[in-house]
Amino acid sequence: VTKVGIIGAGLMASQMALLFARRLHVPVVLTDIDQARVDKGVGYVHGEVDKLLAKKRISPDEANRLRALVSGSLDKTAFGDADFVIEAVFEELTVKQKVFADIEEYVSDECVLATNTSSLSITDMASQLKHPERVVGFHFFNPVAVMPLLEIVRAGKTDDATLATAFAVGKALKKSSVLVSDAPAFVVNRLLTRFLGEITAALDEGTPFEVADHALDPLGLPMTPMILLQLVGPAVGLHVAEVMHNAFPDRFGVSENMKRFVAAGKTAVWQWDAQGNQTLDPEVAALWQAGSSP
Repeated sequence: VTKVGIIGAGLMASQMALLFARRLHVPVVLTDIDQARVDKGVGYVHGEVDKLLAKKRISPDEANRLRALVSGSLDKTAFGDADFVIEAVFEELTVKQKVFADIEEYVSDECVLATNTSSLSITDMASQLKHPERVVGFHFFNPVAVMPLLEIVRAGKTDDATLATAFAVGKALKKSSVLVSDAPAFVVNRLLTRFLGEITAALDEGTPFEVADHALDPLGLPMTPMILLQLVGPAVGLHVAEVMHNAFPDRFGVSENMKRFVAAGKTAVWQWDAQGNQTLDPEVAALWQAGSSP
């Protein structure tokens, strides 16, 4: 892989751009729907490079090199010589299908098209393309620089060369790449949604937040489920729960309270005061319609 293209310039895409530039030392080009978003994405990468330089994690020469490697463009012809293009756009199947169909007109026949989807069917995503065999799942976890796991997903028509390229790139990125099948939410989010769903169901039944959120402490997890949900983003969590509910309605529920929580624009259950004391957000307590059987 001598050049990487990234479709989308949001937080996940920007984190990926920095990682590809640092590990592969190849040009990385970001695109999005307007110049402001592209500029913000490239600006994020440059800002992170400045932080690495300030911490003396990289040399001034390396900082200059990284800044020069990452660019943005609204013109899709910038992707013409890319060997690996990954999309990180909105989690909606039709949007991703359109993005891939659009980019296929500009890239070479050998270019790998990767998707960072966390739950959608990659086989469906590739179904309308001229070359569905070059589509592969390449699912990072947030924050991209820190989390070692990379789920590499073989779709219905993914060929061996595409899969081999994905694993080679994953190795160069110093990630722990694991091959998973194209099943709803793959492996990690399937497990995650299962236990987050249990905690949410307990809350819906009337279990106090303090009790439910600490119920899994004996498992030794690095953070509680509700703090994890805050990090992942409740809207993403709800979306994955809906995908899983559609696939396995008897095993995965969708919480009406969580729908209200997301609709209200809330991002966290907990709030902290200046001393670091954690309390339940009173607005969340007010909108949560809990049952009487904790």
